[in-house]
Amino acid sequence: MSSYHAIRRCLNATIPRINLQTRSISVLRPTICDAASAKNFVNGLSISEQQHLAEALSHVIDQKNGNTELTRGLLAQEAVYAGIPFIGFGFLDNTIMLCAGEYIDITLGSALGISTLAAAAMGNLVSDVAGIGTAGTVEQNVKWILGRSTVLTPKQRDTSRAHRWVFAGRCISICFGCILGMWPLFLLSGNSQEKEESTEGD
Repeated sequence: MSSYHAIRRCLNATIPRINLQTRSISVLRPTICDAASAKNFVNGLSISEQQHLAEALSHVIDQKNGNTELTRGLLAQEAVYAGIPFIGFGFLDNTIMLCAGEYIDITLGSALGISTLAAAAMGNLVSDVAGIGTAGTVEQNVKWILGRSTVLTPKQRDTSRAHRWVFAGRCISICFGCILGMWPLFLLSGNSQEKEESTEGD
């Protein structure tokens, strides 16, 4: 019974209310108090009703936020939110490429006579394939940590200023991530020096 009353309070079932003074009838709208009640309300609609609701919500949000000026601070926040996932992309891409390329160079390079550049290209292939699988995971984790993925409305994101700031944020972030992803070079360079010293000793 407690769950029934909770749902009843939350959704406020649609019941006609008659005003005796004005002799008008008003319908109580459902109250959405959390994400679960919103999901239940949307699931009760047909596909066409869901599409109309989505269009109406987008239109109302654009009207409310349409007059919001795109300040440098707001654009900088959008650039940060858009760029943070690319730090992870660049880090994983360089890390996997260097580790895979070194492993291929050591194994297939010596066995089949593959050049270092060919091993690096194969390592890049492995990194790209791995990036397809990790891209969605990185974006979901960043969105979960930050709580959002954007600070602008769809109408504001379509402006040329927003596109430039987002592009700049992604470029800076992926460069920073690639620099961080070079950490295997410290280990690989140490191993190569040890091999050269052992070769010279022999």
